[in-house]
Amino acid sequence: MRLQAAEAEFDRFRSTAEVFWRNNVLPNDDADTWILVEALHQDIRVSLRNLTVANALRRVFPAKLAVFTGTDEDWYAALWSDFDVSRVRELAEAYGADAVIDVHGLIDKRVAAGVDVPPTFQVGDREVAVGTAPSRIDPGQLDHIVRATACRVLRVPRLSDADLDGEAYARVRSRSAEFSRVYDAIVHTLRPAALVTSHVDYNHWGLAVESAMRLDVPVLHVQSTGSLKAYALFPEHATADRSFRACLTTLIGDYFDKHVWDNRELIRRSAELVAWRAKGNLGRPSWWRAGSSASMDLGNAVERAQLRLHGVDRLGFDRDKPVVAVFNHAVSDALNTNVETFDDLAGWFEETAAYARTRTDANWLFLDHPSQALYDVSGFFEGIAERYAGARHMVFRPSRALSKNMLWSMADLGVTVRGSVSNELPAYGIPAIQAGWSEWSACGLSNVAADQADYWRLLDTALRGLVRGERLVTDEQVERARLWHWFYRAGNDVASPVVPHWDVGAGDQLLRVVRVAMTGMETDGDPVFAATRRMWERREPFLTRLDLTELEAGQL
Repeated sequence: MRLQAAEAEFDRFRSTAEVFWRNNVLPNDDADTWILVEALHQDIRVSLRNLTVANALRRVFPAKLAVFTGTDEDWYAALWSDFDVSRVRELAEAYGADAVIDVHGLIDKRVAAGVDVPPTFQVGDREVAVGTAPSRIDPGQLDHIVRATACRVLRVPRLSDADLDGEAYARVRSRSAEFSRVYDAIVHTLRPAALVTSHVDYNHWGLAVESAMRLDVPVLHVQSTGSLKAYALFPEHATADRSFRACLTTLIGDYFDKHVWDNRELIRRSAELVAWRAKGNLGRPSWWRAGSSASMDLGNAVERAQLRLHGVDRLGFDRDKPVVAVFNHAVSDALNTNVETFDDLAGWFEETAAYARTRTDANWLFLDHPSQALYDVSGFFEGIAERYAGARHMVFRPSRALSKNMLWSMADLGVTVRGSVSNELPAYGIPAIQAGWSEWSACGLSNVAADQADYWRLLDTALRGLVRGERLVTDEQVERARLWHWFYRAGNDVASPVVPHWDVGAGDQLLRVVRVAMTGMETDGDPVFAATRRMWERREPFLTRLDLTELEAGQL
């Protein structure tokens, strides 16, 4: 666990949390209900959020807590800098865990045992038998998760023949198969009321979600941003042939139309305030840009036009042609976990660049991901840039090479698969095309391709419109985008004293803030408990700061 706190500060926090939660959840001595909680991330803010949501549920119904944690050499090499399993265990126990499972350690032992693998293992006082679950993961889905995980830990956009024959892929494959069997056994044996997790992708997170969904267990996906944000997928809202993210996209769109768009007259003023704040937002999902370059403070069309001329001249573009900005993704990240029109993120980028080569009626600006090195060691972006080095109407740049002011001034159209720019750009009057689904893509703010043919149609139509000087974004799309910003950053972001804002950081200050809150508050004054109860009892797809189903003037 990444935790820079002094030992004494952590111990004080742990002692306070233990007393606080012991007295603020329902007694579970006789309970046979469990909640599964994931603690597979090194950042304490992530585990703290998951544990808080789980304990908020334990104020709704009595339940025992089973926390699974750990890491392996592949994930440590790809992502982590300091993962302390013993600290995670101490944190989980302070939050009232009845069982803490080093699931990576368990998988290591079971894989190493080979044909002599034990048929059972312990979770607290429960014996869990492997192989007794009524259903198993579809082999094709397991293969997909193996490939996505291997791409992520190898940090490559797609697997080569050498990768497929390599030790890392073989290790990911054998461990993933065992992860699926172990998660199936845990879910089948404990029959948990919920799975609380920070991620829904890859083998150690995603296979737990797969087991939960197949065995009709609600999944709560807690977000790593803002105050406290969580999405929920209940079994009755799931679609068998769709992923967690795909199901959630549809649910969010339906809820947005019914309770946000229909209340736009009440929300509009607050939405405008959030849109103003978002101009300099440093949190997620606008985390693709940071520091002073994250601020966007253009005030009017004249300022934008002046900066636009400077920008296009600086890049060598034709002043009289529109600028299409194409945003490369973290090309190994969560491949195909939602609906996408191309086989992978790299294929989309390659084919879009090939298309751009033939469309000299526009300037094309291709930007890499700001954390490219964390997701790609293959030189993918640089290779595409070199391939089209002779095309003067195509420019490839690191995303951090341009300020937000510069980019927003030049871009006449944004193109992405699922990037956050597809909700940011429309909020400021710039149209966006998506070649895949995101959380917000059913909310009516961007143009989402139904398939590859539709993607090329959307691009062609947009380019023709830009050349003719047409306005491609509607007033409704602009307002929907601004309402989404309010919804994401305020409406379903629950402020809680026991969950400091993400920007507080992960060190001593975080622990002191939580400790002070726990020693100086009554739980009936913490909105996270009311929000969690409302979400759970109404089976809503997320936490909300206030009751959006009965919104009244004066509440915002």
